[in-house]
Amino acid sequence: MTAQTRSIVVAAMVVTDPVGRVLCVRKRGTDTFMLPGGKFEPGESVDHPEVTAAREVSEELGVDIELSQLRPWNIARAAAANEAGFEVVGHHVRYVGEFTDELANVQPHAEIEEVRWLDPWLPTGKIAPMLVETTLPKLREELPQLAAGREQPQRALSSLTVFCGSGFGNDPAWRVTAERLGQTLAENRVELVYGGAAIGLMGTVANASLDDGGSVTGVIPEVLVKKEIAHPRLTHLETVATMPDRKSRMYELGDAFVALPGGAGTLEEFFEVWTQQHLGIHAKPVALLGPSGFWEPLLALLRNVVDAGFVRPELLDALIVVDDVDKLLPALIAWRAGRTKF
Repeated sequence: MTAQTRSIVVAAMVVTDPVGRVLCVRKRGTDTFMLPGGKFEPGESVDHPEVTAAREVSEELGVDIELSQLRPWNIARAAAANEAGFEVVGHHVRYVGEFTDELANVQPHAEIEEVRWLDPWLPTGKIAPMLVETTLPKLREELPQLAAGREQPQRALSSLTVFCGSGFGNDPAWRVTAERLGQTLAENRVELVYGGAAIGLMGTVANASLDDGGSVTGVIPEVLVKKEIAHPRLTHLETVATMPDRKSRMYELGDAFVALPGGAGTLEEFFEVWTQQHLGIHAKPVALLGPSGFWEPLLALLRNVVDAGFVRPELLDALIVVDDVDKLLPALIAWRAGRTKF
């Protein structure tokens, strides 16, 4: 395969708002966000990518950008987001004009289905490789004044596997937390992966995400489908043969894992993915989320296990523990893989 036949050459525009978020678009029929832009048309030249980028932004977003407001930014290569086996060569230009009300309220046109302002320090949702590997790191370097108090991202988070109870428990705060988590995932375009049920905290987190336009994938074993507890309106519902198949698939689909209050099944799922992290089977963050000190007795037990010499302290330190939904996504994105057990 030659570079000529396997490369897609495009011009793209980098536009940021006053708080440093970058303008991204999602084309109709795709699930990945990328910079506005597109391929060069006949008569356009890679020597003047600002011409192509301005034309594409006008067509895709209905905003006319003067060429004098654009500056060369960089040329980068990355895997294509929507064309398997191809790479994109992106000629990027930076918008340096005034941030107008027209830009602040930009709406999709033509083949664009959704517009999103993406936080470079909180890269969530399905994001094109070019953005993850080049655009966002470069923006973080250019805008250090906006990074105060924020940890350097270590990953983009497009999906989160959630373990939680099939009941509501005795504390109303747990239901509120599940609802807020679902809303936060939808807001940040993070797909929710969970056990597929419509009951308890499981149903609460799924409903909250769906109601706010989020994507939710449920994985449920046949025995529970027969008990008629499967959620009827998920984005995707996968039916598997057994409970172990369910866990394996949920682990595969998630970029990270979090446990909310729950019972024996929730604890089993949490301990399995946390143990797999220790063994180096995966290098994904694992978190506990629960208000009202729900996890404190478990953490006391785990500290006792560390003191007894059965778990190394750094393995417990790698566990994320938060009591506030707003702290969860930044902690997952900033998490660094450490030493494994062996």
